[in-house]
Amino acid sequence: MPRILNIAVIGAGTMAQAVHLPVLRRRWDRFAVTALVDHSPRRRSESADVWGVGEDQRFETVADLITAARAKTIELDAVVLSTDGLHVEDLLQLLKRGIPVLVEPPLGYSAAEVARIRDFERVMGRRLVMMAYPQQYDEVLDEVSENLRGRDVRMIDHEVLMPASGPLFSRAHVTSAAYDLPSEKRQERRKNLQEAVVAGTGEGATQRDRDLYVKGLLTGVAHQLAVTERVYGPVEKLVGVRHWPTGVIPGSIELLGELENGSPVRLVWHYLPFAPEYSETYEVLTARKRLDLDIAPPSHLDSRSHSSLREKEHGRVVVTSRSSDLGSAESMWEAFHAFVESGKEPHAGAAEALAQVELLREVLKTLVEADERSLDAAPEDEDAEVDDSGAENAAPGKTEAGTSEAGSSAEAQATAADGPAVADTEAGGGAPEAAAATSATSAATDDRGTDASSATGGSSAAATTGVTIGPLPTQSGEEGPAPAAPTEDLSAVADQLEDGAGPDASGPDAARPDAARSGSERAGSERPDGPRPEGPADGTDRPST
Repeated sequence: MPRILNIAVIGAGTMAQAVHLPVLRRRWDRFAVTALVDHSPRRRSESADVWGVGEDQRFETVADLITAARAKTIELDAVVLSTDGLHVEDLLQLLKRGIPVLVEPPLGYSAAEVARIRDFERVMGRRLVMMAYPQQYDEVLDEVSENLRGRDVRMIDHEVLMPASGPLFSRAHVTSAAYDLPSEKRQERRKNLQEAVVAGTGEGATQRDRDLYVKGLLTGVAHQLAVTERVYGPVEKLVGVRHWPTGVIPGSIELLGELENGSPVRLVWHYLPFAPEYSETYEVLTARKRLDLDIAPPSHLDSRSHSSLREKEHGRVVVTSRSSDLGSAESMWEAFHAFVESGKEPHAGAAEALAQVELLREVLKTLVEADERSLDAAPEDEDAEVDDSGAENAAPGKTEAGTSEAGSSAEAQATAADGPAVADTEAGGGAPEAAAATSATSAATDDRGTDASSATGGSSAAATTGVTIGPLPTQSGEEGPAPAAPTEDLSAVADQLEDGAGPDASGPDAARPDAARSGSERAGSERPDGPRPEGPADGTDRPST
């Protein structure tokens, strides 16, 4: 019988309460929750009471958790890290102890930030990080790889329709976000988050650029890239990108790319806050076959994905259908059990996360350059731009949509009790649903942005700059880090990396320094006095998956 793993849940936000904790309770034959960590006293207490975590198993910080593990007052085999995108410092503390970690995306906001984790694993010589992309583990994806060879692919088409958080998380009865952190701690978290986003996007990025990067690319398109990477490998070449409507964040994003063998990939991601339900379709076309997938959201634990393979046999169309036996979140946790216990390779870890954040930075760069701007240059005065667009958006009766969304704004905010705005929230964007939760409170302002774009004459032009994304470089003569092994204390060896030693401290693979910071821009892109990217006051609760 498989060993039961002792799991610590770090971050008691929407993803933890809607996905991870329910799966861990359901799979009592594989997992036991032995600790819960959250910096909010109220949320820590409420969620621990709901999920049966004892008083002596509740901790405020990761450092407190590690202290308890070293003192053997709790049993700990692995961790799920579902806090906001500022993962790196907490993650390094865990990795130095040799603890395998399931991480809610994004791992970080900049390539330099993510490279610290990738480089650490290289120093250790084995993988300890598995990215929490549940759709990568959905059983219907096996139908793709088993029936359609990569060299035969004519086209891959992946489309996601993302509503606000209500259709995704309302059935989970998540406890509301806590606002009980001291003001100085909230301000520190906001400052750290803003600096991380600026480092990821560049000094020349406007606040709208940063919101698009966080809300649309890192918490939306990233999950689509992960699905294709699971089946056919990463998108190697960026052919073209498009964002519309003008001024609406996150709006709709289209990405055209190519696999290593030249097969074309089209990804479309829509944030439509008032859409009735989540929808995700994945279509693969070859000369002789067509495979359609209807992928269920991971937060709907009892929903199943479906596949439909159509081909001709003896002049007749034959349709073969299949449904997943397990939900994608449960399949992901089974894979994490195998990762911890037997070292089975994950579909995505730190190295894959680094390649992905580099690609998404190129997507943002292409969009910005199509607007005749640069991410590296100092931005123009954005205050005037925001004020002008805000005045236009606020004008009553601008269009039919503009006159009908006032009541819906309250509805959208009511469905998102956790109240995230952009990124400083719990659950870091683990699946496409991250964008739904992180944008729910700005739903009505997004639609007012649509009115503004209609009044000014339509959507932005497509950017078709070709950008080739090279493969992730490896050290000469090495095959990359091995999978996770049983937990052990790696603190002494880990100091090599922090001190600048180790094989990756210099040379072509060394982590690039963070981009220059810019704090002069006005925060907020979705309303004249717009929300800051750090989200709710407590810095918790950025749902995803």
